[in-house]
Amino acid sequence: MKRLLPALLALAPPAAYAWPSCDGAGLKPPVALEREAPAYPAAVRAIAVEGSVDVALTILRNGRVGWVKVLQAEPPGYFEQAAVAGVRSWRFEPARLDDIAVECRMLTRVRFTLVDTVDASGQPLTGDRPDPVYPARLFVDRVEGYAEVQFEIAQDGSVLHPRVITAMPRGEFEAAALAAIRGWRFLTGPAERRTTRRFEFRLPDSTPSDMPATMLASAPFPMQACERRQTGQVALEVETDATGRIRKARILSSEPRGLFDRSALTIARASRMTPAYQNGQPIASIALLTLFFDPNQATCPGSLTPDPQRPPEGRPPPAVSGIDESPAGRAGRSAGLSSASGQQVPLARRRESAAIYKHGSSK
Repeated sequence: MKRLLPALLALAPPAAYAWPSCDGAGLKPPVALEREAPAYPAAVRAIAVEGSVDVALTILRNGRVGWVKVLQAEPPGYFEQAAVAGVRSWRFEPARLDDIAVECRMLTRVRFTLVDTVDASGQPLTGDRPDPVYPARLFVDRVEGYAEVQFEIAQDGSVLHPRVITAMPRGEFEAAALAAIRGWRFLTGPAERRTTRRFEFRLPDSTPSDMPATMLASAPFPMQACERRQTGQVALEVETDATGRIRKARILSSEPRGLFDRSALTIARASRMTPAYQNGQPIASIALLTLFFDPNQATCPGSLTPDPQRPPEGRPPPAVSGIDESPAGRAGRSAGLSSASGQQVPLARRRESAAIYKHGSSK
């Protein structure tokens, strides 16, 4: 089963360019109506390559996407065409100035990442990377969700400093993911390196195949952070309704303290996460959401700088990749925590793919 995950809307370019910034002063910003995550290229998925693409786009007065340009990709040559094709299909309520629809420009980062799916249909894998155990209480209650763990890999291949950065709903899925990651080992390397792993806890006879993707809003990047070239992160606990829309948010921690709090709350309150499910139906939940901020992926002067020249009308999209772009299945998923149960439930893990959106100031 192929999956698409959240991605990150970067901020729009400075007003000096041909189009105004979508979050510029005086503008009512556009609102996403249809924004599916791009399909993961089949040939790239087969060789287990992950990456990201930074894209500049214009939102026209009719809400459709006009000009699209790839700014940078990592690694280059794998995901550009899929990202452009996906972005071109998006639809918005257009930006407005004095209640008149106007064109504007924004940046977005699309991440393509592989996902581990945990279910209760098979036997657990063992060895250097043991599977999480599906929490017994949530299995009995037929609750589904996900947890994403960030950690460092030491030179000897052991895991250092694991922490959950996203979870829906909060509780036992977090504990299960952390317990598994702490027992993982990787190939030895020349230096410590940081990575993330997302675990989706799914009941194969329950979850719908087409789930709403996580969509994070944008917010102005603090000028003080731009001047300092300061990165940061904010962890929030959020309340979501059954559609995944965030109704309330409170800050759990922030680094550096206070600098990105306002931006993080603005993003959270206008965002939607993939909901948790129970008995195959989406439910209201308490979730954990961590936002990462990077001035090199925001609208700070000297960061992402798309071509300021307005392209001619009808200009065809650039041919940016020779990789096979066969469509993959689409869906988006997310997960959560409580108290750990001592009973183990057999499970199986599948390696899967996902295109992920996160806030443009995020990494």
